[in-house]
Amino acid sequence: MQKTFWDRLGIGLSGLCAIHCLLFPVLVALLPLVPWAESVHAWTHPVLFLLIAPTVWLALREKRPGRRPIALLLCSGLAVIALAWFLHDVVGMWGEAIITLAGSALLIRGHWLNYRGHRARERHG
Repeated sequence: MQKTFWDRLGIGLSGLCAIHCLLFPVLVALLPLVPWAESVHAWTHPVLFLLIAPTVWLALREKRPGRRPIALLLCSGLAVIALAWFLHDVVGMWGEAIITLAGSALLIRGHWLNYRGHRARERHG
């Protein structure tokens, strides 16, 4: 399996998380129309977190010089997403969405830099 696979998957999952956060406030208005929607939302964060966490770990398996900024971005993004999930009752729906978007942005940036680093090493042998 290519080394870039985990970064591409991480970017996709983090993007999905961001899309969820952008669309959920719009969908909240429709919740009374769909009785099971609230239970689906309650599972969204744990499921996305459980999918994203392994992509971070698998993307960071390779040890090489200069990876500290990438590791910091990825670990910080994962921590921010976990924080948004745990603080939902404190910060509310909008606060959770903003915090999660920030975490998704950190994850996407970290995976993108890692992906570019792998691609550059492949080209230069």
